[in-house]
Amino acid sequence: MRIRSKMWVVEDNEVVFGDGRRRLLEILERTGSLNQAAKELKMSYRAAWGKVKATEKRLGIKIVETHAGGRAGGGSTLTPEGKELLRKYKDFKQRANEAADALFKEIFEEQ
Repeated sequence: MRIRSKMWVVEDNEVVFGDGRRRLLEILERTGSLNQAAKELKMSYRAAWGKVKATEKRLGIKIVETHAGGRAGGGSTLTPEGKELLRKYKDFKQRANEAADALFKEIFEEQ
């Protein structure tokens, strides 16, 4: 048996960050395109942009920088604050999972 958990960060019952937004930012970082990230996650560009803007608003920081130009040099990149948010969330999630696994093992394998 294993434990599985799902966590996300909220403020005033509004999502600030979670695994879906983590994946969105990881793909954006890899591809340099919010549009491509949205396509890979099977969501509209508008939905992806809305998630980015909601996170930025709730945190009070800019996490994505857009560059005009389309295929001729445009795209999107994570800001330093966006990269730091992504790094901190991944670290938190890994450590939280490790703690949950250890607690599960302690309680369920004690027999």
